[in-house]
Parts: sequence; structure tokens; C-alpha cells
Amino acid sequence: MENTPENLPDKVRTMVASREKVSLKSSKINARLEKYVLLIITEILIKLGQERFTEMIYTIVKELAINAVKANQKRIFFEDIGLDIFDETQYAEGIVKFKQSFSDSMAEQYGAKCQEKGVYVQINFFYKPAGMYVEVTNNTPVIKMEETRMREKMKKAMEYNDIAEFYMDNMDNTEGAGLGIALIMILMKNENLDPNLFRIVTKPTETIARIEIPFNSDYVSFRNKGA
Repeated sequence: MENTPENLPDKVRTMVASREKVSLKSSKINARLEKYVLLIITEILIKLGQERFTEMIYTIVKELAINAVKANQKRIFFEDIGLDIFDETQYAEGIVKFKQSFSDSMAEQYGAKCQEKGVYVQINFFYKPAGMYVEVTNNTPVIKMEETRMREKMKKAMEYNDIAEFYMDNMDNTEGAGLGIALIMILMKNENLDPNLFRIVTKPTETIARIEIPFNSDYVSFRNKGA
């Protein structure tokens, strides 16, 4: 059966009810994908009786997916303009051009280019009564300079409980991704969740952002598993 807007909720509901993992993959972010993500999260949390987390988890997953897609598209953009993304000088030049050029139409164009090159973002939802976790993976490694900045933002965000306060204190040196990381950690704090349950794992061929949401004391985090 074709995934039309009319039958999509029923298909998602059936899929979530019969599994403990749901995945989706894309090379771009658009309204249809956002709707699909929200449907999956909503159905998972209804199934587990944890609807109060819907808005928080959706906001976080959307932010992570946007960051991951943009990181992938940035790589293709650098290739197109003939700059080495791993060279600090060329990176500084290219990132200015990328920000100046970025638009909705460009995101569509580079989403298609990523798809052609097999570059994508995969969102995996794992869920059980004790808790759930979501992994947003892009199949490209993080750039070292960006990883350093990202780790610095994660450390700094631990000091804040209000996103507006973080923005005002860091408005001169916070890029979109840095603000997004702070938003995620502050949202978790506001739900009395340990922000250390948000992790970014870097590997030679991929980057994984993971958010864990315990529902009760039976949940065992990756950190407690030693993973």
C-alpha cells in the first residue's frame, strides 16, 4: 500500500505496536519527514504511556536531524566549490560562503546531491517500558574543528538552565549548531533528566548523536553499561 497522507498514521501505529525499534533514513529535512518523525514519537509514547515527553523528544530529534543533514550537505558544498573542509584556512573561507548561500532551495538541491552520493541521515528509535533512546546518525565523520567547538558548547551548556540566558551570554561565538546543543541539554534539565544522557559519538566513518530518556529506575543507560 502506498504511504499516502491518509493512511500514514495507521501504518505508523501498526509498525510501532509490533516492534521495539523503528528507523527512517533521509538526505534532507522537509515538512513530510518532520510529520513522520512526530507521528513515530507520538505513537511510541502513547504505547508506553509517556506522552508528556512528546514535545521535548520531537524538538530534540528535529534539531539533531537538521544539524546532521546540514553537516552532510556542507561537505558536498565544499567539494563543489573546490575547498578542503579539513584544512583550517579553507574551512574558514568555505563556511562563510556556505552560510551566505544557504537557503531552503539550496537545502533541497543539496539534499538531492547527498542522495545521489549515498550520503544520508538515519534516525533510529529504540523503546521499551523502562525507557527509550534515539540515535541520529550521519554516515560522514565529524570535522575535528567542529567536534572541538561542539564539545566546548556541551561543557558550557551544563552551566545553564535557560536557553535565552545561554544565548545572551554566548551570542558572539555561538553558531546554530552550538545553540542547538545548548537547547537540547537545557530541555533535558527542565524535565529533570541528566544532560549526560545526551552524547555525541564520533567514529571514522560516521557521527552518532544519542539521547536517552529513562521512564523508570529499571532503565540502564549506555554509561552504566560501560558503552
